[in-house]
Amino acid sequence: MKSALEKATQLLAIIAAAVSGCAPPLLTTSPVPTPTFMTQPASLTRNDSVHTNQIGYQPDQFKQVVVSGELPIEATFNLVDEQGQVEFTGPLVAFGLDSDSRDQIARGDFSAFDTPGTYRASVDGHGASYPFVVAPDANADVLRLAMRWFYLQRSGVDLEDSVTGLHHRADHTTPAVLWDADGVHPERTFDVSGGWWDAGDFGRYVSPAATTLMSLFYAYRFNPDAFADGSLNIPESGNGVPDLLDEARWELEWLLKMQRADGAVHHKATTAYFTGWVMPEDDAQPIYVFDVSTQATGQLAGAMAEASAVYRDVDSQFADQLLEAARRAWGWLGANPDQYPPGGFRNPGDIETGEYSAGADEVGFRLWAAASLLHATGEQTYADSFAELWPQRATWRQVYGLYWPDGYAFAMVAYLDSPKGDDAIKTEIRQVIAEQSKAILNVINSTGYSVALRGNSDEFGYTWGSHCVMLNYATYLLLANEVAPGQKLVDGAAAQLNWILGANSLNKAFITGAGGNPIRTLHHAMSVASGITFPGAIGEGPNAMSIGGDPVLQAMFEADVPFSKRYADDKESWATNEPTLYGNAAFVAVAAWFTR
Repeated sequence: MKSALEKATQLLAIIAAAVSGCAPPLLTTSPVPTPTFMTQPASLTRNDSVHTNQIGYQPDQFKQVVVSGELPIEATFNLVDEQGQVEFTGPLVAFGLDSDSRDQIARGDFSAFDTPGTYRASVDGHGASYPFVVAPDANADVLRLAMRWFYLQRSGVDLEDSVTGLHHRADHTTPAVLWDADGVHPERTFDVSGGWWDAGDFGRYVSPAATTLMSLFYAYRFNPDAFADGSLNIPESGNGVPDLLDEARWELEWLLKMQRADGAVHHKATTAYFTGWVMPEDDAQPIYVFDVSTQATGQLAGAMAEASAVYRDVDSQFADQLLEAARRAWGWLGANPDQYPPGGFRNPGDIETGEYSAGADEVGFRLWAAASLLHATGEQTYADSFAELWPQRATWRQVYGLYWPDGYAFAMVAYLDSPKGDDAIKTEIRQVIAEQSKAILNVINSTGYSVALRGNSDEFGYTWGSHCVMLNYATYLLLANEVAPGQKLVDGAAAQLNWILGANSLNKAFITGAGGNPIRTLHHAMSVASGITFPGAIGEGPNAMSIGGDPVLQAMFEADVPFSKRYADDKESWATNEPTLYGNAAFVAVAAWFTR
């Protein structure tokens, strides 16, 4: 057993490697070229105390440099171009101590600077940032990478990808066995092939799949032109359908397989245990289809109804199929008003794969289903159901999330999208959105790195999957901007994108394949087994709330690492560095808005 000192020393080495970018790369190609300088003046020596977005900014986007460490009064920063010429100078305004990073912070705003080019931010006595671009299409490449990552997550199909060199045979194509409340039923099998792997392993789950699709539909809502046919170089490219809708259909068709004839929806399809670092076709464990749940059924109803509206003008026959699935799910929920299983889904026996159980509050899922069916059909029965459920919502919450344990925000947006909704309820919803958006902005403004995360408790804490949480808050702000436009909402969302792409306490681009200091060693079975880190994956993020058995994170807790720095670019850190469908989808939604 290692001593606490030895563990802390090992941890600090891991963190140093992650921050400096000297961890051994697995990526064999670099899909997004990192900007480089033609000249390298001494004043541009890179220093990790100067934090910026490492990819770039649109000309009219919120832009900020964050400097950590002590600075003299009236300090300034410069933007320096590729030839070493100073193109902009601005003041650094002291923020003070950022409690979550324990950094002394000063910030410089250069939002007014809009000249296209490649730049670094430099500070006398501190050095310079990683290079970044200012350009209208600054975020286009990372958006394409993050969206294309879903194609690389496809299950049940042979894959030969010319872009990354990744290739594997089809996995888990044999029928799955039912495992429900009465036990295992070898005589009852299902074809549940297809869909996307949920995260770093090969499990597939209805709840995160449904919310992932909603985030992708918001991305398409924000910027459909970014996902034109042919944009992703996937097998369906060239069929006349936007590539995002082709990719989302892969998951929708799998979800249809998870629904029983009576409308109920099975919670998940996984093996009994996690498999380790193997290629998908080498995972020889049987696949089980687990019991139905009211949670999964409500979430599928909401996602399918919303999808039917999205696909109505693209493929009306498919849209009808999706809507019928949503109606059947709603019918089963009506016949089963109580939560099933009581208390929420739980793994049977010694199953180790994820539960994705939201707990006791399922009002949000039923609200989401009712609102999306109202949006898709305009039928009064769904408006009546929403009106009955709306007073039962969790009014104590500071903010509703666009995330797998939640359905309230999806419900509110769908209801506002519905011409047949009640005006008085819509007024209430707009007020809720305004109040919750203000709460998000208050947290952003209270933190040194302008991030919608703070502390280690409540809805804003650095929890497991913190990056998904804060990106969903960014999406919330952009949706709120549709309800009542405001520049602070857009700037708050941009600040979250900036954090992910490098303007954070670890000076790291939390994405594979892009930025001066990207993620290199994901907790992702196929990346490790193939030697090719999938480009475009978003890391989970710092985690100060739930260790989850992660030995690397455990060492960070023991060493009292600051909350916003409890992240490790290490394949063994499943609680900070595992990519997820819903985390990537949240990034795609925000990046789509800032790609014009």
